[in-house]
Amino acid sequence: MQNETNSEEDHKSAPKWRRKPESRPDEILDGALIEFRSRGFAGARIEDIAKHAGLSKGTVYLYFSSKEEMLKALVRRSVLPISEMFTDIAGHVQDNNKKAADVLSQMIQIAANKFSNHEIGSIPLLIIGEAGNFPELAEFYRQEVIEASMKAIMTVLMFGIQKGEFRKCNPKYAVRTLMGALLMQVIWDGTFARDDEEPISYEELIQSHLDIFMNGILLPQENS
Repeated sequence: MQNETNSEEDHKSAPKWRRKPESRPDEILDGALIEFRSRGFAGARIEDIAKHAGLSKGTVYLYFSSKEEMLKALVRRSVLPISEMFTDIAGHVQDNNKKAADVLSQMIQIAANKFSNHEIGSIPLLIIGEAGNFPELAEFYRQEVIEASMKAIMTVLMFGIQKGEFRKCNPKYAVRTLMGALLMQVIWDGTFARDDEEPISYEELIQSHLDIFMNGILLPQENS
């Protein structure tokens, strides 16, 4: 165990050019995110990304053919796992005794916890900001993340309606209402927040939003 710890510490402290090739993609993506956030996607330069990773520009191209591929890889690394968790949770919604409301709350709290990390939250902002110039990136994000996430949430909503827990509603509209507060907060933090104002707690925001949403969608329970 001691040897493993020492090995990990040696890896972290070693010059980047001496590190194993398998660590390079993540180091490149870390550098790409720094440049995308500070200069914007269009303004970021491959040579500056390479500097963050301690690599040459040519070496970066061995791993990623373009900035577009880097941004897609950032989505797959940081945001796609959230969608995959949603899909897994929705796939088992009928296999347990949980209420649909509790499952929905779990899903939204997972998303809020992840997107409260500004590095993760900045990724959808990058997609939104570049959608006009790079519509293929917006379509990629929709296919890889949004559609799967919305399908998973709608599955839980429809399950709640079928079980008589939720009142009848249009799940396509309800899912947008449910996710709207979180998306708005991500946009607020990345665009409108001021340095002199106290940051809003994601946890408190989501609890407030869930309270309002659930009181609107839940049917009165006779035995509750």
